[in-house]
Amino acid sequence: MAEDAAATSAAGSGFDLADARECVGARLKEVGGGNVGRVTGVLVDSADGSPTWLIVKLGRIGRRAALPARYAAGAAGGAWAAFPRSWIRGAAEIDPDAGLTPAQERQLIAHYGIPLEGGRAAALSGRDPDEPSSIPDA
Repeated sequence: MAEDAAATSAAGSGFDLADARECVGARLKEVGGGNVGRVTGVLVDSADGSPTWLIVKLGRIGRRAALPARYAAGAAGGAWAAFPRSWIRGAAEIDPDAGLTPAQERQLIAHYGIPLEGGRAAALSGRDPDEPSSIPDA
């Protein structure tokens, strides 16, 4: 049932869980072609299982940042972000094993300049602030 909900939820974005999983292990590039890092994982909505964030390992040190899944595309063994490298590298470091709380997600949404009135921000409305809203893909 969660798989059906994830497919339905992601259908509007054109980027579903299978697409997100295909990005794992790929080099992430910004639209201009510059290297950003490597996609190491996917976070999914804790309620419906739809992809919410891609986890990106930045540089050799291994800091991890989140990229909104619906602003990424994967093809031919690579992944591309709709944001410049500086924005992705400027995102807060996250612990991919812990997932994200609604407050952390709202901070990331604001960082990327995504409107807080709809989309993912609206999906966070009414969620328990202490419970992860995006969790690692199983």
